[in-house]
Amino acid sequence: MKSFLLRALPTASLCAIAPLLPAQPGLAKDPPPFGLPFNPDGYYTTAAFDLSRGAGVISDWTGWVTGDPTGGNGHAYDDHSGTDTGMVTGTNLYAVANGTVSSLYEDYPTDDHSGGGNYMIFSFSHAGETYLVNNWHLNYQGALKSAGQSVTRGELVGLSDNTGNSTGPHLHLGIARSSATGNYTCGYYHGWWEIDEFYYGNTRPCLTYVKVDATGSLNCRLGASTSYGLITVLQEGGYYIASQRNGWWRIFLPMPPARAVESRAPGGALASGYSESGTWVNDAARTSIVDPAGDVNVVTLTGTGSRYSTFSGTGGADSATYAFTTPQYGNYKVMATWPGTANAQNVTYRVTHAGGTTDVLVNQTPATGLPAGTGTHANPYLIEKNLYVANHTTVGGDDTWNSYSPTGSGISEAGPERIYKFTVTKNQNVTVTVDHTGYPTKDIDVHLLTSLSNTACVARSDWTFTYAVTPGTYYIACDSYGTTNNAATNYTLTVKLDGEPFANDWVNLGEFLMNRNTNYSVQVLESSVTGVVNGSLPGRVYTDALKLVPVITTRSGWCSDQAGLSSRVNTSTTPLASVVVSHDSTVGNDSRDLVDYKEFPVYASPGVDLANSSAIVAKVVTGQRFVCRERTADGWYKIDLTTATGATQGWISGVPLIIYNASAAPIVSSSAGQWIFY
Repeated sequence: MKSFLLRALPTASLCAIAPLLPAQPGLAKDPPPFGLPFNPDGYYTTAAFDLSRGAGVISDWTGWVTGDPTGGNGHAYDDHSGTDTGMVTGTNLYAVANGTVSSLYEDYPTDDHSGGGNYMIFSFSHAGETYLVNNWHLNYQGALKSAGQSVTRGELVGLSDNTGNSTGPHLHLGIARSSATGNYTCGYYHGWWEIDEFYYGNTRPCLTYVKVDATGSLNCRLGASTSYGLITVLQEGGYYIASQRNGWWRIFLPMPPARAVESRAPGGALASGYSESGTWVNDAARTSIVDPAGDVNVVTLTGTGSRYSTFSGTGGADSATYAFTTPQYGNYKVMATWPGTANAQNVTYRVTHAGGTTDVLVNQTPATGLPAGTGTHANPYLIEKNLYVANHTTVGGDDTWNSYSPTGSGISEAGPERIYKFTVTKNQNVTVTVDHTGYPTKDIDVHLLTSLSNTACVARSDWTFTYAVTPGTYYIACDSYGTTNNAATNYTLTVKLDGEPFANDWVNLGEFLMNRNTNYSVQVLESSVTGVVNGSLPGRVYTDALKLVPVITTRSGWCSDQAGLSSRVNTSTTPLASVVVSHDSTVGNDSRDLVDYKEFPVYASPGVDLANSSAIVAKVVTGQRFVCRERTADGWYKIDLTTATGATQGWISGVPLIIYNASAAPIVSSSAGQWIFY
């Protein structure tokens, strides 16, 4: 049974993007009506919000992470739960929205290193959400409001100071979305402020619009000088948003899309960049992998068949090489796939990268050839994919097991169940998660079994568990809690193995740092093969395809602010629209950690409503901001990209976005072909 409420899946909020236009799915949201608690002129961020709670790991919302080149003030310190703004003692502080003083303290006279010192906490409501905003280090007995009193946005409520655990006069601003998960998070990072530009004069501005003036292009680097390496190149005339300035602009960067590298071209010949040594044979067999719909890292394989090398006993000297060039500095996941007719233990994938060469041993497991199953005890659903995600129901399932032991003893599971089966070939962790709606009336629990018996339960959970498995066959039971069938319902089961190599699947070889515009390779070596996985099938090492997936390494980079190279855009005279990627993997989109980031695809052209069949040309992540050049009436927004991506500009759906100054982005022909004017 479950002892806490189900975390509901995020849903898109709806809003109109212009007068006379109806609310539609996909439209970007307007920001909450929150203003700044001070007049920003002359003030700048002295310590940003830390997006990594782990000890010794620091990641601020502007894009800086532990170990990166420094670029002036604005970095976080470990586990900093707010944003610090330097200001002289006695600076006027204002209510950020209409709300109520939740609590306050004003009796600390000095800097006595006692936490937040004098503080005032406000409760604000907007669109069904409740936000708690902390103001710390205020002056001694200077609060102009009492607990429980209402405040009006822009009303003077207190003065700044240096009380509490403070090394200098400043305001610590912390925010929690208490009606969601209640995380202290960064309101700037999530776009929870009515204005989107906080320009602090000529030193260290925050959220400033920048235009590339350099003829042709402008380099974007890891640090604020030409001594740092290149991340990518910005395009002439491109508009970007800077989150810092220290002689250079720190701008938000999109990432390149995932790409495939194949062994054979569509016509059947060896693909460009692929080469072999030894004896390899054409095979009509190829991986049957299909990336799921909506996958931000989807790739399409177009080659004809695959290539294989045979062996008897152990491997020989045959090898094959995939060569490629990486478009942008950063970490890349390297993934391999092969068809179900592969059969070899300990194939070496030799990956070259910025740090040198790494050999990865992988079992090329053959497919079982068995049907997917029906979820019954006699015919379980077969798990032969990692990550495995399935939408099933216990309604109408076998009603055989009423409890589980030794783990789970005493817990009634008398409703119907669905059964899953998988086999692992090496020691690893398996994580099993079930999600459904309707709790507590509806209730599905998950159980891990070492045999097809309810007395062989080694792990169970109401929602999710992780368990260390050894080589062998395992079963998962999704069972309806209770004594009747009333708890049976639809559910989503997710099973993640640390790295089980299934055929017809993407197998992660690891994550590797790679430089911009640099040639790298992955070599497949038969020499390390120790035998077959399935003794009844011939020994074969296959080459079919790789997938290169850029991961979040550099959310931002530095470009020069010298005259003639780039310039600030004064939005008071040149209005621009912008969007911030506000969605993450938490229920309330109020992430406290980098691990809660989500990636979203950027397409070559706008789609129809939320669907889009055009090519993915880039991807963006939670907390990034981009200038919006144009928009469609059905919720697509055009942003500028870089030379490392697949196009100069691309389109993103409004579902994960908050939009600022929407009227500055003209509505162009909608994806359905309708022109809309207003």
